[in-house]
Amino acid sequence: MNYDNELDCSKSQFQWWRLILFIGLVFTFGMFIISCEKENEPDEYYVKYEVNGSSQLTVKRTKHTTINGVDNIELVFDFKDREWEKIIGPVQNGFNATLEVSCDYDLILNCSIYVSKNDSPFALKKSDESDELRDNLQISYIIDY
Repeated sequence: MNYDNELDCSKSQFQWWRLILFIGLVFTFGMFIISCEKENEPDEYYVKYEVNGSSQLTVKRTKHTTINGVDNIELVFDFKDREWEKIIGPVQNGFNATLEVSCDYDLILNCSIYVSKNDSPFALKKSDESDELRDNLQISYIIDY
């Protein structure tokens, strides 16, 4: 029986296991470093504004919408459809999302503000819904998480 071959084989297997263990440790350490770097990056938020307005009139009439955009710039939009939405971003924590809708006639007017943090799904943060007829509406939400 040749014991030298058995000894060489076991040394070879031992070296492979050391290599695999070393690669696993390097991979784990690398993932740890990457996750630490992500914690230092500021969170990014996206804001989705939604308006739903319906009236008893069959004629589509203009509704005026004003939102607070990126860098706190006021953006104004006009629309005639029943539903309207706009997504802005990225914005930072503390951003004041405001939505104001006005029109020259009464209608059932519902508005919502949704927020997405770091590419997560949008979550409802503020809404004002009513079955009453009205000609204006304003809501706001300050991002605080």
